[in-house]
Amino acid sequence: MTKADRTRAALRDVALRHFVTDGFEAASVPAIAAEVGVTERTFYRHFATKDEVLFGDVVTRLAWFASAMRDRPADEDLVRSVLASLGSAPTDPQLMVEIARLRSELLSPERIERTFRDRQGAMATELRAILRERGATDLTAAVRAEVVAGAVFAALAVWTEAPAPHDVRRLGALTEQALEQVRPALG
Repeated sequence: MTKADRTRAALRDVALRHFVTDGFEAASVPAIAAEVGVTERTFYRHFATKDEVLFGDVVTRLAWFASAMRDRPADEDLVRSVLASLGSAPTDPQLMVEIARLRSELLSPERIERTFRDRQGAMATELRAILRERGATDLTAAVRAEVVAGAVFAALAVWTEAPAPHDVRRLGALTEQALEQVRPALG
């Protein structure tokens, strides 16, 4: 683990503790940075906003997803490729569960939905480019990308909104179910 990775992890851990003790809105970035022994500017180098601390798992998984999708065979079933790519992300299941709990406790459903919609759009954009690289027409790539991203984020939203405890295996099962529901639209 690099120094930057350690700093990011320390900032995330301290920020999560401040969110719980002080409340999300009242948590102070300067106080979080000071506790870690870095500047406020360093915090913002690692996280664009406080929200990103609570959605960093989604951002990290999407970056990993795009790379993993490009490594999948071009002729592989799209649902299989998506599931394998999502499943290959290096995640800490306990951290994912804790962050999901904090999101649902500290943020309004509207704020969570806004961020998920933004990330859904980012996933669709990446997927659209990958599908075009694989030879899909512009329209086919766009439709399939939107359908797949919608299914993945629908599963994530249902999982996030469910009462605790959250279970990462349940998220995987919901994602698979959602993708199977849209399989007919994928052609």
